[in-house]
Amino acid sequence: MTKNKKRIIWIVIILAIITGIVFFVRSKKPVTTYTTENVKRGNLVQTVSETGTIKTVNQTDLSFKISGRVTKLLADVGDQVKAGQPLAELELGTLNSQLEQAKSDLKFQKETLDSMKRKKTQFNTDDKDAQRARINSAEAQIEAVESQIKDTKMFSPINGMILKRNVDQFETTVANSPTPVFTVGNPQDLVIETNVPESDILKIKLGQDAKVSFDALLATEIFDASVTEIDPASTVVQDVVNYRIKLKLVSPDARIKPGMSANIDVMTAEKDGVLMIPLRAVHTDGTQKYVDILLDAKNNLTERRNITLGLEGDGGLIEVATGNLKESEAVITFTK
Repeated sequence: MTKNKKRIIWIVIILAIITGIVFFVRSKKPVTTYTTENVKRGNLVQTVSETGTIKTVNQTDLSFKISGRVTKLLADVGDQVKAGQPLAELELGTLNSQLEQAKSDLKFQKETLDSMKRKKTQFNTDDKDAQRARINSAEAQIEAVESQIKDTKMFSPINGMILKRNVDQFETTVANSPTPVFTVGNPQDLVIETNVPESDILKIKLGQDAKVSFDALLATEIFDASVTEIDPASTVVQDVVNYRIKLKLVSPDARIKPGMSANIDVMTAEKDGVLMIPLRAVHTDGTQKYVDILLDAKNNLTERRNITLGLEGDGGLIEVATGNLKESEAVITFTK
């Protein structure tokens, strides 16, 4: 065998090996797979879901303005009370003696001024003005002590019922405690209160319908309600800005009591007959929104479609406001 023939044979063998390697590598190339969902047409609902608490319409928490030991409890849970009715008293302690001392000091300061007026040559106008200032200070001290004595007595600000009592007789309570001595309200006139984060509050409007369930009742028992009040000012709860809203049940139920927990779904928007796709299928290119359509699963043929979005609904769905999409087309939600 000539050298040329041997060279040709080796070249053929090497080419065959290279071809085999290339084929093997290509056969191991990963195949792109897509997860898709079909474009749907139907009813799209947007709700804001929160948890809340049943309260009475004019429910009021009552705490003492000063600290002290409770010597009298004049009402208890379940009692009907009227506006102005005394409910509790604190121990006066040294307040009576402080008042007597303040009155005695005022009397002394007034007598001193009278004496200065009689001794005209010994005291000038500045001396008398300074003494009048001492009288004013003594009068202010009397008013301060009298105000403290008044604050040892608690009165109901409204007609209603004692819903809670959190302090026992002879127990010490702290001024303006976050745990009230009494909670007063009308158990027949109920509202639902909840806090809505600032990200959702602009969706809430007066008169919107809501569906409500209660932890104390069966989950299948759903009550109708409507939004009756939205606080204009915010409150911060656990470093999150919230706005309090109130809802009223359409049909009251005797089983629903103040303090019960409520699960609330406020219907904030609804559209019927719209094209819907999963929000996770939407991509952004600058300011342009688009989706990828799987045209041919066998050949992994896809096509980009530009769209504009509308209402963002529940269940991760969003309205396709404009765009060349058709019902039942497969939008790609995940690529592997």
